[in-house]
Amino acid sequence: MLLLLSPMLWAEVVTLRTGQSIKGEILLQNDEVVIIRAKNGTRYQYPKSEIIAIKHDDASQDATTDTASVVKATRPVNLRFQAHGGVVCVPTMGVGGQLGADFMVGSYAIQGKRMFVGGGVGYRAKWVGGKTYSFIPLQAIVDIPLTTTQHAPILGMSIGYGFSTNKATQGGMCVGANVGWSYLFNKQCCLALSLLAEWQQATTDMIDMVQDPLTGIATQYTNHRGCNFISIGMKLAVSF
Repeated sequence: MLLLLSPMLWAEVVTLRTGQSIKGEILLQNDEVVIIRAKNGTRYQYPKSEIIAIKHDDASQDATTDTASVVKATRPVNLRFQAHGGVVCVPTMGVGGQLGADFMVGSYAIQGKRMFVGGGVGYRAKWVGGKTYSFIPLQAIVDIPLTTTQHAPILGMSIGYGFSTNKATQGGMCVGANVGWSYLFNKQCCLALSLLAEWQQATTDMIDMVQDPLTGIATQYTNHRGCNFISIGMKLAVSF
């Protein structure tokens, strides 16, 4: 049933699934859409599916309040768990597999947007050339949604340092980038699935074969030198 509201005091707060709240005068509300007019006269229209609450704001009587402003509706700190897997390639060593996980602490309350900024610790297990290499990355991360809708494409990146757990291997800088899609359950919980690419710098023991040009005999040597672990896979992230 369509409900038309006559002009009233600036006393309504519309809370969206994105975690944002808009103050103003509701001009129209029905089963499909809500139209709200801010104090500066700007009208905003939202599908009813993107709205989680419409409440009366007693504090709106204060004429100094900017009713067009977006107020924070998310708590300052959010937790994130990430799990991912895929293939890893090391030039001169071959191709293998990788599994990993991360635990992050950060915040969505960045400039009133859904952008996640944080940092944390993780674990990577890589199987290449018949050997297992494992790293513990400490990294900073940022995920940026391209829209403010419940479903949103996202871009992200991470940077940090990966500590090796293998005695014969030293860690190094690690960098990652991801692109994917996110789904916002409510103002605190978000699920994201992304295509992930990572680069891990390391130094490790590598076997080289050197052939004597006179005798033709090949001799095996073990060299400790740098290598790059390049991986591509999928990442599932849950924030709460």
